Amino acid sequence: MPKTLWVTKEYSRSGISVTWTKSKQRIDISGWYDSCVGIEGESFALKDFFDQLGISEKDCIKAFRKK
Repeated sequence: MPKTLWVTKEYSRSGISVTWTKSKQRIDISGWYDSCVGIEGESFALKDFFDQLGISEKDCIKAFRKK
């Protein structure tokens, strides 16, 4: 089942959604403004998403080790 993170300020009329679909190893990013106008999103394979941002396996391991 996909999980979505909603990035918005309280009482804001705009925001971004980031959805992770584990079974497909896919991240979907989209947004909206004025409470209803959608911003076309993009889908990324997890590896492509990390590669495009320059996030390495070492970076991920380091991040998960921190508490």
